[in-house]
Amino acid sequence: MIAKSDTKTAHSVRGYLLLFLSYLFASTVFANQKALLKEDITDLPLEELMNTKITTVSRKSESLKNAPAAVFVISQEDIRRSSANSIPELLRMAPGLSVARIDANKWSVTSRGYSGRFADDLLVMIDGRTVYSPLFAGTFWETLDLPLEDIDRIEVIRGPSGTIWGANAANGAIHIITKRARDTQGTLITSGGGSEERGFATVRHGGKIGENLHFRLYSKGFTRDNSFSPSGANDSWRMGTVGFRADWDINSNNTVTFQGQYYGGKAGQNTIFINPQEPETATTRIEDANLSGGHALLRWQRTTGINSNYALQAYYDRTRRDELSFQESRQTVDVDFQHRFPLTTLFRQDIVWGGGYRWTTDHLGINLPIFFDPTRRDLQTGNVFAQSDIPLVVDRLKLTAGLKYLDNTYAHGNFLPNARLLWTPDSNQSIWASATRSIRLPSRFEHDGNQIMKDGAEFIRRVSNPHLTSETLWGFETGYKRKITSDLSVDIAGFFNDYSHSTSELEIAPATIQITDQRHTQIYGFEVFGEWRALSRLRFMPSYSHLQVKNRVPAGQEAESGEDPKHQFTFRSQLDLAHNVEVDAFFRYIDKLPGLEIASYKALDLRMAWKPISNVELSLIGQNLLQSHHQEFSPELIQTMPVQIQRGIFGKVTWRF
Repeated sequence: MIAKSDTKTAHSVRGYLLLFLSYLFASTVFANQKALLKEDITDLPLEELMNTKITTVSRKSESLKNAPAAVFVISQEDIRRSSANSIPELLRMAPGLSVARIDANKWSVTSRGYSGRFADDLLVMIDGRTVYSPLFAGTFWETLDLPLEDIDRIEVIRGPSGTIWGANAANGAIHIITKRARDTQGTLITSGGGSEERGFATVRHGGKIGENLHFRLYSKGFTRDNSFSPSGANDSWRMGTVGFRADWDINSNNTVTFQGQYYGGKAGQNTIFINPQEPETATTRIEDANLSGGHALLRWQRTTGINSNYALQAYYDRTRRDELSFQESRQTVDVDFQHRFPLTTLFRQDIVWGGGYRWTTDHLGINLPIFFDPTRRDLQTGNVFAQSDIPLVVDRLKLTAGLKYLDNTYAHGNFLPNARLLWTPDSNQSIWASATRSIRLPSRFEHDGNQIMKDGAEFIRRVSNPHLTSETLWGFETGYKRKITSDLSVDIAGFFNDYSHSTSELEIAPATIQITDQRHTQIYGFEVFGEWRALSRLRFMPSYSHLQVKNRVPAGQEAESGEDPKHQFTFRSQLDLAHNVEVDAFFRYIDKLPGLEIASYKALDLRMAWKPISNVELSLIGQNLLQSHHQEFSPELIQTMPVQIQRGIFGKVTWRF
């Protein structure tokens, strides 16, 4: 006998599938009416999009198609037309990234392996400011909140980027770049809510003082509902943010940017609390983790020629977390300088060089399940780097070579070289290859931390290792980019990553394990992304990623495995039904995670938007429509309750004036 709830779910799934098939049928109908469709789906044709300027690969402006790296750009148009309502959800668009939602406020975001809430080999930045935390070596995604309308683009580099961005960019780098203040003039108001996104609102105002000083002020807040669990989930998420940015064009050669932000909120979770002095009193408690922090950033840029400029940036960042498992208060000061100048004018060779210094200090809690000795520590990192483009055949073959020297409190004297070769047989295609050495620094927890964990009825102590060395990666990549026709392009990348001194665990006493650095890992695979503008109003973007992971550890040690999907397939489409009606779909298939006993799943997001007048947009968004709920990942390190992500529907209003 079938339960009523199951019958209802089955009818809902069939309904959503029927809606999706109807959408595909409508797309086919439009394919037969190509001559009648004249308006572009974006402001730029495909050829101009391939020439989009990016800066993250080489720390200088270059076209996307000529970048000798596996790079993907999420544009503001992609963001506006997505079903996402947070930064991690946006990153699902990038091939080669594995994005899994752990609960309503936590994510695992990884590039090319090593999935986990704290993806220690992926560096994340916002406007050049590093948001990677040295505490557990990773990014607290639940603290990264800013108006999505303010993001100009997100540049995603899959693959080693240590020469340019330093330690912890071993598997890749994500750079979130916000708009200049002069591009956000006027007032913007967004508001909405629904079944999972219970309520959200953003208010932003941009103005100017005189002719050369532009600014914007913004405030954002939201609340998200609990996920699903048979025993009840308590992972609701509430956050508020205020911030500003000012850009002062002093003259045609000098620009100063000043920006700042403060956030505060609560992230719910069910936590297993263990008192280190009395572990047998372990209990599961409902809590709201308290999150707060802010930063101030100042950047000066001076342009002295077409290929000559200076940039000096400094920022101060302060964060605080208070939860049952651990407590942290952290301050960071960072200074970065770079200079670009032409080395030879005749062969158009230039060089980018610079250096940086980062100081961070923490104050950590005591008598908690995760505790540290010492409870206070200063960490310092300094680096210098240089990189040059060397034309071997003018306009056809180019070699990019660079070297960084990096010194850190935990790891001294690191050299990080890279070499990238780019061949452009013609204006429509490019072939590239690279070899890079990168490192990942030990985290504060791996070096100084201790943890009491509960595994069934047993209590286990995990202890740190002050003798850990840096994880070292030699990465080898190759890729091919081609504009096949004026409406069709493809981007293919393959890679082989060889890691040494990766972390594993060794039992050193009964119920006691220690973190070691004797694992050897090899990860290899490939990614394919295509874009087809079937019509001026219809755009298809499929992608496929394949990943293989091989671990070797000494006898008696354990290493995590089976936490990365071997296969990922996504399919995005954007359709303009009329000049003021849009329909967007995002389908994804994610392979199983055998190490976490998580099954494969399929998900479909749909978005429909209508502009009744030019400055007002009404949108209706459905997320995860194919299932009522499904699990994507499991908590790691911090022992919170696993949950399942639910189907959700919400509406949104955007008003600009």
